[in-house]
Amino acid sequence: MKTDGNIVRSTVNVFGLIKGILIAVVVVILIIVLLGVPLPVNGSSMNPNFYNGDVVLIKRLSFVGDLQRGDVVAAAFPADPTHTKLIKRVIGLPGDTITFDDYGHVSVNGKTLNEDTYKPIYGQLPAATVNNVTLGSGEYFLMGDNRPGSSDSRIWGPVQSGDIQGRVEYIIWPFNKAAFIGTPIYN
Repeated sequence: MKTDGNIVRSTVNVFGLIKGILIAVVVVILIIVLLGVPLPVNGSSMNPNFYNGDVVLIKRLSFVGDLQRGDVVAAAFPADPTHTKLIKRVIGLPGDTITFDDYGHVSVNGKTLNEDTYKPIYGQLPAATVNNVTLGSGEYFLMGDNRPGSSDSRIWGPVQSGDIQGRVEYIIWPFNKAAFIGTPIYN
């Protein structure tokens, strides 16, 4: 009986293709587990630092314990926690007392934050329902950098640690904006 060389080569090519696909799947899973999950930015609440259509990488592994004031996080939107992911800046940590005035200045534990390095002040601020709040255990106060155009904790209150899905670590798209996201140092 003769073996057709074309059948053997075809079988080897199919196995090679399957092997290549499996390797690609494993690499993608490792990237997501070790580096993070990509998330598109939707809306203008984080302008001028993040724009609609930017894609950021969210670090999900053991981040909540080390969140710092100024970190940018992805969180579930309180009105639609199963679907909508927000990108906001952490302003208040558990135990902090947050107050803000009509001019956009934010105070944490009686000290006004200097946010000039990342947040311009322009436009009319939204009507807030929360002006003074002391955060409980596991609560975080999140605000958008574009304060006049942001629906955030001033309106819907603190976010529970379980609703924070990760810290924004990198901008990965567009390529000309690709960068590591640092945390501002408050004076």
